[in-house]
Formats: sequence, structure tokens, C-alpha cells
Amino acid sequence: MKDLVILKEENCWKRIGVWGRETPPCPELDRGIQCRNCAVFTQAGRKLLERDLPQEYKDEWTQILVEKKEEELPGTLSVVIFRIQGEWLALPAGLFAEIIDPGLIHSIPHRKNLAVLGVINVHGEIQLCVSLQRLLGLDTETFNEKETQQRYERMMVLSKDGEKWVFPVDEIHGIHHLRPDRLRNVPVTVAKAKSTFTKGIFKWDEKHVAFLDHELLIYTLARSIQ
Repeated sequence: MKDLVILKEENCWKRIGVWGRETPPCPELDRGIQCRNCAVFTQAGRKLLERDLPQEYKDEWTQILVEKKEEELPGTLSVVIFRIQGEWLALPAGLFAEIIDPGLIHSIPHRKNLAVLGVINVHGEIQLCVSLQRLLGLDTETFNEKETQQRYERMMVLSKDGEKWVFPVDEIHGIHHLRPDRLRNVPVTVAKAKSTFTKGIFKWDEKHVAFLDHELLIYTLARSIQ
């Protein structure tokens, strides 16, 4: 048994067993005993299964299970988190038809509303392209140099009641499950234009995200083209 323990510590099946090339081979092979049927291999496998879980593994699965429970809570919202300039924003995931690569925006002559950038071709269809940055009054100066080096520009296609709007963003995180009780009131320090369209603020990844009032946003967009 002492010899078996020594062999087990040296992973003998990888050296002198069926998966090894060292000589002389294990004497148990001459007796017709394969490594899978050997007590040494069995003990090593049992030790592997019974070993303590790494703390990182426990933390990862704890977070997964917590997020899963939050998804199942009544009232939990699926939102898409994205960034425009230095501001992280969120809208209900069900509003988005698709996300596309940046395309050529054709300006509209004599446009009066500065939030309207122009029109863009999306899969052969001409769609209105708008600027949420201008509509929300986001200050370009809040975007620092470090963040400008991490721009992953995309265009998001918003769809509601048969109408579509396309707007550019600087970065998209993806879908996040938001519990309504995580929303906080909009601080008085938030710019007036942005606060008008914001239902509440929630914390995500050490960042503060503004959850936008999509009904007011779409209503304002619809009026911008009248």
C-alpha cells in the first residue's frame, strides 16, 4: 500500500501506465490490470472529486445563483446598458430591434431639430437617425481621455408601434436584469435635460446608470419629426 501511495503522488498512469512511455512499464499491466481498474488510479480520482473547491469557483457560482434569483423575482426588468460619451444609460431590452455597425448618415436639408442627425440605410430601409446625446443634453466634456481609448461604436435600432429610430452609442454592455427596488431617485446635480428623461439611477459594476423613461423618450422623438 505504501508503494501505491508513492505511485499515486507521482501520477504513475501518465509515466509507466497505459498513458505513459517510461520504462520499465508498470508490473500491473503484465497481469492484465488496466490503469482504470487500478486502486492507485481510483484513489487519485476520488481525491480529485473530494478536494476542496477553489474560493474563486465558489464566488463565481454564488454570483451566478444570486443573479438567477434576481431574474426570477416579480417585476424584474431586462434592460440594455449602453454608454454615450461618459454617461451610462439603460432602456428596456424589448424596445431594441437590433444593433448594427456604424453607417453613413445622410443629412436632412433645413432640419430644425438638432437631435435629428439625418437618415440612414438599415438593410435597404431608410430610417431616421437621432442623437440621444443632444436630446439628453449630455456634456462631451464628461468624457475623459482614458475612455476615448475604449470606444466600441455601434448603432442601436429602437422599435415601438411600427416606428423605428436609430441612434449611435459609444459602447454597449448588453442585457442586465434590474430589480425595481434598486432604482434610486435622480440626484439634483444631474443636468435638467437628462433628469427629465430619467426614471431613476441604479448601480452597476461600480458605475451609476440612468434608467431612461422610454415612453417620454419615444414621444419626444416622434414629435421631433413633425
